Parts: sequence; structure tokens; C-alpha cells
Amino acid sequence: MRRVCWFRSDFRLGDNHMLHRVLKDVEEGDEAAFVFWLNPKYCDPFDTRHDYYFSTMKRFMDDLEEHGLGLRVIVADTAEAFVDQLGEVGALYFNAEYVEPFKQRDDKVISLLGDDVLVVRLLDRHLFAPNAFTKKDGDPYKVYTPFKKAAYEEMPPKPYEVNRDRLKRLVTTKNEVPSELKKQFDRCKRQWKALGETAAHKRLNDFVDQRIDAYDEDRDIPSIAGTSRLSPYLRTGVLSIRTVAEAVLSAPKSNGRDTYYDELLWREFYYMIMVQFPGLKDRPFNDKYKHLDWEENEEQFEKWCRGETGYPIVDAAMRQLNETGWMHNRLRMIVASFLSKHLLIDWRKGERYFERKLIDYEAASNIGGWQWAASVGTDAVPYFRIFNPTIQSEKFDKDGTFIRKYVKELSGVEGKAIHFPDAAERDGYTDPVVDHKAARARALERFKDAQ
Repeated sequence: MRRVCWFRSDFRLGDNHMLHRVLKDVEEGDEAAFVFWLNPKYCDPFDTRHDYYFSTMKRFMDDLEEHGLGLRVIVADTAEAFVDQLGEVGALYFNAEYVEPFKQRDDKVISLLGDDVLVVRLLDRHLFAPNAFTKKDGDPYKVYTPFKKAAYEEMPPKPYEVNRDRLKRLVTTKNEVPSELKKQFDRCKRQWKALGETAAHKRLNDFVDQRIDAYDEDRDIPSIAGTSRLSPYLRTGVLSIRTVAEAVLSAPKSNGRDTYYDELLWREFYYMIMVQFPGLKDRPFNDKYKHLDWEENEEQFEKWCRGETGYPIVDAAMRQLNETGWMHNRLRMIVASFLSKHLLIDWRKGERYFERKLIDYEAASNIGGWQWAASVGTDAVPYFRIFNPTIQSEKFDKDGTFIRKYVKELSGVEGKAIHFPDAAERDGYTDPVVDHKAARARALERFKDAQ
């Protein structure tokens, strides 16, 4: 039997549920093939996220080659074309995507293959299935805390063993780089550091060994290495969530360790919400804000995108995103609150901008976070809680180190003025796009009217 392993966002050999299962199922005389479906429609416009993704994919293909393996890349713009090019398939294995439109894509492929092909769809990207935890009445949780309590009653699954020597004997595929893939590789202009499975494991081990104990205190300070920076590896599947959970829970108990595991469960919670309540990319979870009167101010939106709002912490955060493809989590909350509350610009515009730029973009977490900050989502911050960016700056970038790194115009500003310079200290730096007090009052009135 020819067993086909369909890679998507799981660019690793270790702790890969798909590979573990195919090795478990294989019988004498079987062979296996590694394939990847490249749909050119999803490559344009080519932005930071694509650059990181394809750079990671290239590293994975290089790693495969070192192990005597390879990946066949099928270029197709429809499911029909993809299936037509698969060739003989006795069994198809892949790690499941439950969020639309990816589940719809997978269902289409399964339908086209027909009943004669064994399809093995496996939970891999998350610790728990999206329907693993429900309330007593069977309904899904809509609030994080009871969801977390239920999740704590279950031990996360252990990593899956993958015998690479057996894979080498089983897999017949060699690397294929069609012209369309070469085109995407050629479009990658950034020099990303620490790509690949080995680098991911090193970062995980360094975090658990050196920084996890202080995570609960350090995670809000953008100028220090207080977070794990594992999210891009999880997004591209270079690192397994099971491997992360095992390493974290194996660390000595501390507030930092527990806080970090809770963050992993937030990822599970938002994923569950996205699956159980489809369509949240285009509508708020809270229906009463469906028709909230957002501002249509493209000039202010563009200034927010470029990091030219006149609020230093907001601008530094947006410039970090534009320059690096990543943004510190505390800053994600600050800039999302600023766009949706201070500027009263639809959260969906900000979410889509993050989708283009973030190298760790995952729809469920990103949409959940944006709806939380905009007070329109599940278990969201109350609408009357509006971050004062200057106070946030004073609290989490006390000496202005992070601001000075990204807002070069303010490098000479000293003391507390760095958080909101007066007119005389703004030489070369933009004026505020809105007044905080006036913007806050407008947001409170607008959200109150929508109640």
C-alpha cells in the first residue's frame, strides 16, 4: 500500500502525530510518500508572514534531505487538481485542521478521494480536541476560567515517538522544487535567525531552564527577553505543542511555570471558540456589537499601521511588528485597544493587518485577542476599560528602553517625557492623532449606545 503523508503547517519529524501513526500502521511491502500542496492563490500578496513560512519550509526540506528524505510539492489551485496529481493513494494521513476554511478544504479532498482510500485525520496542532470540554448541559464554554478548570482535570498527551531510521526505509520521496515554489523561495528576502527543529528545541530548553520561573513577572516587559518566543515555531509546526507542554510541566513548580501553562490553555480556549462558533473572523462573538458604528478614517489607520500615531509605546510596538514580524504580547493588547477604542476603527482591519505581518499568526488566537481588546468577543475586557497608552508605557517600559529602540526620533528624550513628549520635545516626531481624554469619552459613548 502507498501511504501518503500530507504536510501543511507541521514542518518537523519529531513528535509528529501523522508520522507516528503511519509508522504504526505500515505493513510489509508498503511505501510512504511525503507531499505538500502549494496553492499559488494563497501566496499573494507576499508579506512578512509568507517570507517566514517559506523560509521555514526551505529549512525543513534541507533537513529532510540530510535524513535521506524528501518532500514532493504539488502545485494546484483547486482540490480537484491536487487530488489528480497525488497518484496512487491507499491511505492519506494528515494532522487535522478544524477551523474553516481549512477543514472545508480537507473535507473536499476526502470526498474526492472516495471510499476506497483510508483517510487518517489526527489531532496534532493542539493538546485537546475542540469538543473535549463542555458544560454539564453539553454546551461549549464561553468563559475561560471554567474552561481552564476543566482542562486542568486532564493531563495533556505525551509526545509521539517517531523512528527516523524506519522513516528513511519507508519513504521513497525526494525533494522536488517546482518553479512555483522556487518563486516563493526567491521572494524570501529576510535573514531569519534560528530556523528549524533543532533551533526550536534549543529555544524551548533555554526558556524552561533559565526564564520560566520569572515568566509571570517578566512577560509584560517588552525590553527584556521575558517571553518564550516559541509562537512562530508552534505556528509553522516546527515545534509540537505536546513537546512544549511536557517541558513546561516537567519544570519545578513556580508561578511562572503555571502562568505559562495557562497561556497555552488560552490558545486551546480560543481554538475551541473558533471551531464551536464559526465565522468569528468576520463578526463579533457578542452580537450586540454587530452594528457598532466604527469610524472610517483611512488616514488614521495608515498612521497606526506605520507607527506614526504620536503615542510612543504604540508606535514602537507597530514598528517592531513591521521590522521583525513579531510583537510582544503586552504590546498587542495596547495597540489593539488603541485602534479599536482611541481611533474607533473596526477591529477587523487591525486583525487583517496582523494576519499579513505576524510570523506567528494563528487565526483563533489572533481573532480572539482582537475581539478581547475591542470588547466584542467572548470573555472580553469590559468596553469601559480603555488602556491609557501613556500609563501602560510608564508601567511596562519604565525607562523607555523599548521606545528608544524603535522610535529613533525620541532617542534623545530623557526621563518620563519619553512616554508622551510635549510639543517642544517632538522635534521630528509626529503629533498625536487623537487626544486621549476626548478619544476615551467618544469610545465610552459609542459603546454605550450599542448596548
